[in-house]
Amino acid sequence: MTASRPAILAEKRRAVLHLRLRRKREEALARQGTSSAPPEGRPGSPLVPLHRAGSKPPLFLVHAAGGSVAPYVPLAPLLGDDQPVYALEDPGLHGAATEGRGLPDLAATYLAAVREVQPDGPLQVGGWSVGGAVALEMARQDGDVALTFVLDTAIPDEPSHPRDDELNAWFAADVTAMGAEPDEPELAERFPVFAANVRALLTFRPSRVDSRVVLLRAEESAAGRIDRCRAYADETHVVRGDHYTMLRPPHIEALAEVMRDRSSEVSVR
Repeated sequence: MTASRPAILAEKRRAVLHLRLRRKREEALARQGTSSAPPEGRPGSPLVPLHRAGSKPPLFLVHAAGGSVAPYVPLAPLLGDDQPVYALEDPGLHGAATEGRGLPDLAATYLAAVREVQPDGPLQVGGWSVGGAVALEMARQDGDVALTFVLDTAIPDEPSHPRDDELNAWFAADVTAMGAEPDEPELAERFPVFAANVRALLTFRPSRVDSRVVLLRAEESAAGRIDRCRAYADETHVVRGDHYTMLRPPHIEALAEVMRDRSSEVSVR
């Protein structure tokens, strides 16, 4: 059966979006002098190497609700010349299904990719916003995680199920706060990834994990849901900025300093 014209146009829009996202990521990584090829050349891996060099155990950082690894590009070089850093990008940005996906599903997918890079020994994982919750779940599932960074992750009181119009409003606010300028087709393609991740977070109930959990809370973030993450953390640090600016100059340097200090306590086993 021949595909309809709307279906063909939709597929072309997806292809253009994936190419645009890949180009943006490669341009950001090139500015840092880093290759964007997946480790071992395996196509389809969610792993994006931000800084390969170094003898320390790698640090794996999970994307936030939007799915992109771009916020970690300026952070990686500040974590030290000897600290390998990989980021995990949402496969939904490249055509993978997101409908009905839970945080445990994401965590399992990402652990499989991470253990290809580091098959043995304790892991270092972390993430900003939704990524912090995924990192906690990775630590729970793996059982051999030495250190988990949770960057300004909000934990809901109770599970909730927002409507699409609410999620659209949150998405628009998130895009504006990120300083991104996507066009309308790109917004339409990226919204399902954002919505899937937010819905997964709002129904996720974390637990204490057998890992040292370091919570980094932005000074200007609203108290409440983020403070509730203290129940799962071994230590909490308040860093300058708000939820978004904590990962931008000039505040990102102080954030990186805390992370460097804590990572220095993790040794190769």
